[in-house]
Amino acid sequence: MLLEMALASLSLLFPAWLIWRAFSTSRQLEQRLARGDPTLINDDRFNVDRVTLGPPGTELIEDVQFVAIQTQPVAYAPQPIAVGEQKFGEDIHG
Repeated sequence: MLLEMALASLSLLFPAWLIWRAFSTSRQLEQRLARGDPTLINDDRFNVDRVTLGPPGTELIEDVQFVAIQTQPVAYAPQPIAVGEQKFGEDIHG
């Protein structure tokens, strides 16, 4: 009887481990998505096979290789101010 209980316990460990692993992986994925983790693109454990939240008119292209790029800051040229135009924060009486 003791041997049977030990075997039954052991037979439940593997399914319990699989459930825990799936839950842990799902939680980790959600956290990484919330942080916008760029390493998800190259992670072999996760594969994007379907996009469910896209704006209307979104078109999907199969087998596209994603490449992370670093964005460049955009420099804006100062805009000329017309004569008599008030600048932001400037006193209109002074």
